[in-house]
Amino acid sequence: MSADLPKPLAPLPINVRPRLGETTIHYVQRLARANHLRTSYLLWILSQPTRTRNLRLRIDRLAALSGRSVEILKITLADTDSTQQPDLGPASRRWERIAATKARDRTFNIIGQMKNHASWSQSTLRQISDTWKIPEWLVKRILSPRFPNRAPVGRVLISEDHHSKLAALYEEGMTAAQAWYELIDNHDTWIKPSTVQHHFALFDLTRGATLTVEVDE
Repeated sequence: MSADLPKPLAPLPINVRPRLGETTIHYVQRLARANHLRTSYLLWILSQPTRTRNLRLRIDRLAALSGRSVEILKITLADTDSTQQPDLGPASRRWERIAATKARDRTFNIIGQMKNHASWSQSTLRQISDTWKIPEWLVKRILSPRFPNRAPVGRVLISEDHHSKLAALYEEGMTAAQAWYELIDNHDTWIKPSTVQHHFALFDLTRGATLTVEVDE
């Protein structure tokens, strides 16, 4: 029975510091790249011992591989469950007003936009500060998972760049699974396996419609 239990994990040789506000997937990508590992392989390790393909990552296993504590990851990565509830009181509203005043682009949903930017851009704290023209100390406060985000930015299913890459891989004759591995391992990007499958199905429909028209003609 002991052979079925997951083996203890040791920290990877290259230590990578998680960036405040980034997603778990982006952190795993940077951790894999620094240690010369395929991202798909590291994702598989982090989702063990599950036998499904839903890539539900275990934060405790990521903590072991990264040499960080679970608590540090929870207060750093944007999509982990924080141990504390966000502050919804007057203090957080005051920081929101200060951020909107200092930001270069003074839009209504400044907090949601900053958090969304940090989650996908893999930018450093200083780069985010320069982009939004907000001091680093305030960026650090806002990007904490414990800081409220009352109006999150809607997530785009797929970017134009991702669509172009998928279309090119489809035309090369790859399957949806092969295309996903290609994107996750050889490109600095992230896309869900289900999203790749959905778009490949659409490509199939488009190709079928085109062939029907050509035959009719």
